Amino acid sequence: MAAQDERIESLRADVLEAMRLVRRSLEESVRSLDDRDVDLANEVLKRERQVNELEARVDNACLEMLGEGVEGGRLRMIAATFKLITDVERIGDYCVAIAGVTLAVANKPLTATSLDIEKMAGRALHMLDSCIAAYIEKSSIDIEGIFREDGEIDRLYEEVFISSISSVLGEPKLITNVMYMTVAARALERIGDHITNIAEDISYMETGRLVRRDEAVYVPAFP
Repeated sequence: MAAQDERIESLRADVLEAMRLVRRSLEESVRSLDDRDVDLANEVLKRERQVNELEARVDNACLEMLGEGVEGGRLRMIAATFKLITDVERIGDYCVAIAGVTLAVANKPLTATSLDIEKMAGRALHMLDSCIAAYIEKSSIDIEGIFREDGEIDRLYEEVFISSISSVLGEPKLITNVMYMTVAARALERIGDHITNIAEDISYMETGRLVRRDEAVYVPAFP
């Protein structure tokens, strides 16, 4: 069992590295968009390969240990990790999408939605930081707080969605720029969902209880 525990700690180290990489990509992708920094956006694109490699390594390690037989807390940890790393990788994908928006709008002016996108990113980073801290410390996480933060990201996305429609109706020539900014906002909304999934998995690792937020299909409201 000692050898198995060592492998689990190695597995945890890979997961933590992946989480830190996507945390950096999240921060830098949004900063690249705000600053129209093409070089920074390209750094985000290059980093995604590292995240994908870590996901593959974690997946393979989980499958190997499950095939060898694990039980109790180890089984719970490996099962949760198998799901968690997928959400981490998906966050990386959405960061790439935001960086792609930067490349598309690099020579275009900021829109009124930029401030809401920054707010969404700030919430998402706070959520992800909470997940990373709980994962490192092997401690419980404020899951209800995570749910509230994600709800606020959804609300901000709704504001971006409505503002985008108003902007295009008022000035049709902005449609391309506004469309790209809406793509970035949608990516952040989905990042919030994936961070929520990670928080749920970390909670399960530590408590053995499955906690899932009740969700309905999200449809932005119109005034």
